[in-house]
Amino acid sequence: MVDTSAPAPGWTRLVFKSKLGVGRDFEVTDTAGTRVLFVDGKIGPTPKAEVRDAQDVVLYTVKGHLLGIPKRMAISTADGTQVAELKAKAFSMVKDKMTMTMADGTAWQVQGTLMEKNYSIASGGQPIAQITQKWLTVRDSYTVDYLSSMDPGLVMAVIWAIDRWVERD
Repeated sequence: MVDTSAPAPGWTRLVFKSKLGVGRDFEVTDTAGTRVLFVDGKIGPTPKAEVRDAQDVVLYTVKGHLLGIPKRMAISTADGTQVAELKAKAFSMVKDKMTMTMADGTAWQVQGTLMEKNYSIASGGQPIAQITQKWLTVRDSYTVDYLSSMDPGLVMAVIWAIDRWVERD
């Protein structure tokens, strides 16, 4: 069941739903069920995905390294400009903190229960997104609240990268 209550003023709520099938695809909808974005996960030894808008135009790509060595994921715009990078230890049993480094040098701190997909993202100590997984669904389903001033495609690319990162460990 999706939380359809209104998010806090200045925030937007989207629903990030896993699609059944091969790959790690997610449909991103508003609370009314209208598709806003689609995250097209690719199969292979290298984790990768494309974040597409409702018209199927690629906005961002996410790409990791072969077999996760070194442990790194990069997020780029459709033209190939890198906008963020996630780096961490090669293996960690408990994931509760990560840092995403943005191209401008700012850091997004990811903190919470990453394996249970209940975490927040902050920049400069200010919250910019809150992710909460609903466990009572057949498919993974996340409620994502983010600052309305943020680019939703970038926020969803970060969430996909974190999801794949945690699953591959």
